[in-house]
Amino acid sequence: MIRKLSLKLTLDFDAGTLYAEVNENLGIEAGTLLLNRGLKVEKAPVKFSQEIKGFKGIEAFRANVVRLDRPVENIKLSYSGKLGSYKDVLPYLKDSISQDYTLLRTDSLFYPIPAEPSFESLVKSVVSSEFDAEITIEGVPNDLTVAFGGEIHGERLRIEGTNRLDIAVAPFEVIEEEPFRLFVLSGEGVERTVGLLRGAYDFYSSLLGRRGFTYTVIETPENYGGQAGKGYMLVSGSSLRAEVPANIYHELAHLWNPRATQEAHLSRFFDEAFANYLTALAIREIHGEDAFRRFMENLRRNYEAIVRKFPEAERLKPSEWGRLDLWELPYTKGALILHELHRKAGNFFYEILKRLVREERVDFEVFREIVKETTGLELDI
Repeated sequence: MIRKLSLKLTLDFDAGTLYAEVNENLGIEAGTLLLNRGLKVEKAPVKFSQEIKGFKGIEAFRANVVRLDRPVENIKLSYSGKLGSYKDVLPYLKDSISQDYTLLRTDSLFYPIPAEPSFESLVKSVVSSEFDAEITIEGVPNDLTVAFGGEIHGERLRIEGTNRLDIAVAPFEVIEEEPFRLFVLSGEGVERTVGLLRGAYDFYSSLLGRRGFTYTVIETPENYGGQAGKGYMLVSGSSLRAEVPANIYHELAHLWNPRATQEAHLSRFFDEAFANYLTALAIREIHGEDAFRRFMENLRRNYEAIVRKFPEAERLKPSEWGRLDLWELPYTKGALILHELHRKAGNFFYEILKRLVREERVDFEVFREIVKETTGLELDI
């Protein structure tokens, strides 16, 4: 829903607070915005109210719900406060402003997102957004470095065609080896990882086409959750330096995700299932057949554990997963479905992937049609 974003951030590392001025151009008019529960709107061009409120169905996830007196297409706000952590609800969301490690990302609502207070509305808003962002970040001490997935020119950051923002500030070491740029907390063990990352990048490119821009890796502390944006990833140190860095391969694979419709994206099948199965293929290519089998067997065990806890999961189609908030299924059953399709389709599977990546928008009907046209197989998903 966001089409263009201009953001000026002033960070106070001693107090752990931020002050922000934002200007968002939306594709449609919106009257409700979500902001981090620790942030308070100070000024807006129209009258507004704000209230800390829990999300529908998950009351413990509380956000500042800002309601404008009338819907607008251009939003201009100033706001400030101390970023509130959501780690009690979503353990990976430990975002804060700190000398040790600062992280600002879409998940923690550090900038206003036009949506109602529910995860379904939030996900739809984020997925439907494709915006150019220009950010100015002030107040960063000289001994700290700003890490960002787009262009960095001193205090100015810029990224095009994204649907999320991720900014980290820490005492990073910067490593640049085309086409990669890494912001790491320690250079130890990274040289090997760069080689493996290059191997996975070349493998995915051979299947689905090369991406023509610098890819950024940003190291996070442990248990901050791996994530991917347009041309970058956030990844923990242990994942970065693992013997088989599956999380690295997974986040990198998101570069080649099919572009799903809003409704289809809720199932996370076309991003997480595809990324996890591409991860499995990269493991086989780089680490061998035994490593591939171990990875797939682990997915099966994890899926069986889900079914023991939620027996109904076995009967659900992927298109139903998002509606029931069964987010673990695309990583496990979704990847297993693609593995079975690969087994039946043989090398035609790669033609299916290429066609999906080329599509403007993908849903389950488009997926079924492509599979049938390419292989003659009928999918019941």
